Amino acid sequence: MADRLRTAWTAMPLRRRLVIGVLTVMATALVVVGLATFLALRSWMTDQIDTSLTQGKARFFTEADDRSHPEEALQTWTTSGASLVVLSPDGQATGETFAGDTTPRHYSAADARTLATMSTSASAGPVTIELEALGSSRAVAVPAIDGRTATPVTLVAFIPLSRTSKVAGRLVIVELVTISLALLMMALIATWFVRRSLRPLQEVADTASEVASLPLERGDVAIPARVPNPIPTTEVGQVGLAVNAMLDHIESSLQTRADSEDKLRRFVSDAGHELRTPLAAVRGYAELMRRGAGSDPEQSLVAAQRIEAAANRMGLLVEDLLLLASMDEERPLSRDAIDLLALVEDTVAEAATAGPEHEWAAEGPERVITVVGDAVRLHQAVANLLANARAHTPEGTSVITTVGISDSLAYVEVRDNGPGFPDDLLPRATERFARGDASRSRATGGSGLGLAIVKAVAEAHGGSLEVGNDYGGTGAVIRLSLPLQD
Repeated sequence: MADRLRTAWTAMPLRRRLVIGVLTVMATALVVVGLATFLALRSWMTDQIDTSLTQGKARFFTEADDRSHPEEALQTWTTSGASLVVLSPDGQATGETFAGDTTPRHYSAADARTLATMSTSASAGPVTIELEALGSSRAVAVPAIDGRTATPVTLVAFIPLSRTSKVAGRLVIVELVTISLALLMMALIATWFVRRSLRPLQEVADTASEVASLPLERGDVAIPARVPNPIPTTEVGQVGLAVNAMLDHIESSLQTRADSEDKLRRFVSDAGHELRTPLAAVRGYAELMRRGAGSDPEQSLVAAQRIEAAANRMGLLVEDLLLLASMDEERPLSRDAIDLLALVEDTVAEAATAGPEHEWAAEGPERVITVVGDAVRLHQAVANLLANARAHTPEGTSVITTVGISDSLAYVEVRDNGPGFPDDLLPRATERFARGDASRSRATGGSGLGLAIVKAVAEAHGGSLEVGNDYGGTGAVIRLSLPLQD
């Protein structure tokens, strides 16, 4: 049974549980207050009766010199409406119902025995007795003398508790009606208040349901649903803000994943396109040799050279792809102290040998500029920058490589006076397979991996790569920045 009630309570909506909780607390408080009021009123009225009886008894003992004529001493009792009973020595109980009422009332033997048990000492206080005639009453007893027979008797004064019970009963009825009305009003107010307070929580639930219904499995990355106008100073508002932040993060993550998937698809497509051209050459010359070119030594030599050249192109492309994959996996690099100017001068000398049709120069300060990193990778990065300048500028172009320090970073800047980057290529110049020329021939524009490799190497060393055009003159400007040695 307890488990069933617990399950029913748990399954109940939060709004209803809050209202029931508020009403329970309210009802408990009202019942406690009502009970305290009832007890306090009954106790106060009983105390008033006891005070009247005690004062009359005290006056009887102090002022009634003549015990056979106690009229003046009994004034307090008679004015408070007490009933008086005379208990004779033979056990008979007679008396007046109320003071001033001369109609005698005879009490039963049981009532007489009850009255006979009362103490008549001056120190005895009021006690509660049960009489068949008048019910529950508070009473005191004093010794007296019958003026007619001059015999000692016991005089009992008592006040019935019926009036106290009646007033207390009316109070209970009033309290029950008042509590019921108060609980009804509180239920209405609590229902309105809780519903209004939980409205933002319902908006959170509606937002979550709207997001759950979005066709994200189709590749959609936009999540337009948001919790409207959350108030950060409230708990529910903080939940709304957290949900909005989570949705922003999810939308950003989905967009990043979609962008990564698009880049991967383009990467695979471009890599396949790059490999298709040399593979077609290999296939064509192999077919030529199979059909009879092998009988002609000169044609066989040409075909073999073309096959070797295509294989070299594929090998270079595969090496570039493997290098980028290694950078993506963040494999650890060598951490050696490198004289950056010396490395650049060696690389420029190699570029001058490979491209004598260009004018090459290296510049730098007399002081040694030392960076920490992988010398092989940094050499390859600088070589790619120079090869990029050689591949995309006409013969006779001047290519100047400058080494320096700016903002606590060492930099290698390659500047030429060629045509510069096309405007449509500049924003994506460092992306993989990014080329301004639509041709995919390595001879006319390379594979488009050179600057992507330089950027990966720079970021692996904690540096950066910036590309742009020299708008003050002509040509492209590429700067590779690296942290200095501590």
